[in-house]
Amino acid sequence: MELDRRSLLGMSLGLAGAATMAPLAMPTAARAATTADTPDTVTLQRKLKFRTDDGLIFWWLQGPKIGVVDTTLTPLYTNSVGTIQRIRQLEDGGLEMTMLEMVLLFDVETGEPLERWRNPYTGEELPVRFRPAGPIKVRYRPDNSRILPTDIGGTPLEASAKSHPPLIVNDDVFVQDESVARVFTPGRERPFQVNDIAVYHGSLRNLADPAVTMGEATVFFGEITDWQRWMNMGERPGTLTSRSVGRKCSRWEDLPEGWRQRLAEVAPDIADDPIGALDEPAPQFER
Repeated sequence: MELDRRSLLGMSLGLAGAATMAPLAMPTAARAATTADTPDTVTLQRKLKFRTDDGLIFWWLQGPKIGVVDTTLTPLYTNSVGTIQRIRQLEDGGLEMTMLEMVLLFDVETGEPLERWRNPYTGEELPVRFRPAGPIKVRYRPDNSRILPTDIGGTPLEASAKSHPPLIVNDDVFVQDESVARVFTPGRERPFQVNDIAVYHGSLRNLADPAVTMGEATVFFGEITDWQRWMNMGERPGTLTSRSVGRKCSRWEDLPEGWRQRLAEVAPDIADDPIGALDEPAPQFER
């Protein structure tokens, strides 16, 4: 029912691609934690956010979607996201990622799946429609920088992305990505705007292991966007924000059970063959 910003920029959660790769940045107290075996920045980030060989990646992400009007925060519903990524290493040292993202909505208080949602600002009760984001193909250069798109599903797009140098403190590795997008959807008086941040976390010991091709990782994600069209907010002032956490997994079965059960109800074809869904045509962008 909603095409999330991660699909706008094809981030590795579709999470934002790196714009530049800089040397490792770490406080003085953390320097002793690194060794000669510490991977270079490109390898470290690729293991943390992607993988260094061909194969599949699964991510889950969950947290509240919140309305913001005059600095007042109103929790609206819980976003529960499952993402499949198929990684293919390229001969030039870059990678290609085919990504499918599926967003399901749950009641923010009870945790029950939502079939209809009451807009607290308008009082209108609206149907909750499931619409997967993707599959889309995303390409990254050998330095992990994203080849940014100029449109999404034929809709003009202006986008930028930045990945900060890794912060390493003892065994903790943090990588912060930021992205900005403006989508010029037909019928909107002004472009749909997205600003987001994703902070990945992993273990230096895990990422430095030569036998590890897909590092273990968790992520914090936050964003600020305009109202989504399906909410029927018109020109009311305000924005949407979210605060979500998630994890990278190696198997479909490791995605949250409640999310998989709900997906089987609203999209049984995808639930029965999630990998095959990566080869299906992508839906049209509706923001």
